[in-house]
Amino acid sequence: MEAASKGAAQAGGRVIGVTAPDLFTTRSGANSHVTREIQAKTLTERIGILTDLADAAIVLPGSIGTIAELVIAWNLNHIARRNGGVRLPTVAVGEEWDDLWNLLTGRLGAHGDDIHLVHSVADAVSWLSAQPEIR
Repeated sequence: MEAASKGAAQAGGRVIGVTAPDLFTTRSGANSHVTREIQAKTLTERIGILTDLADAAIVLPGSIGTIAELVIAWNLNHIARRNGGVRLPTVAVGEEWDDLWNLLTGRLGAHGDDIHLVHSVADAVSWLSAQPEIR
């Protein structure tokens, strides 16, 4: 998260860090590139705040927490597509996501257009820039 925060700050972005200090007791709060910290009490509250505040999401390779965030964004987009709501443009970067995408679309019936896959950050930014939902 620090690398993403640093890149956003260097590009002139306002960096909001949503932390969960009660869950991650070994971490000492937001990194130095964060301009505003919002503390969440639970993991589900943290993910809810992230998705509520976001105009879009770029998902980089990560661990189980990143998978949870990706799947929730995917589910929100599924609901938006079915109910005529506004989707959260979400792009997953890296071939690490290919197997999960194949599992969810092939075996579990998820709609592949709810999450976009690319293999570079430049491609992710390019795809997001073309999305009509971006404010």
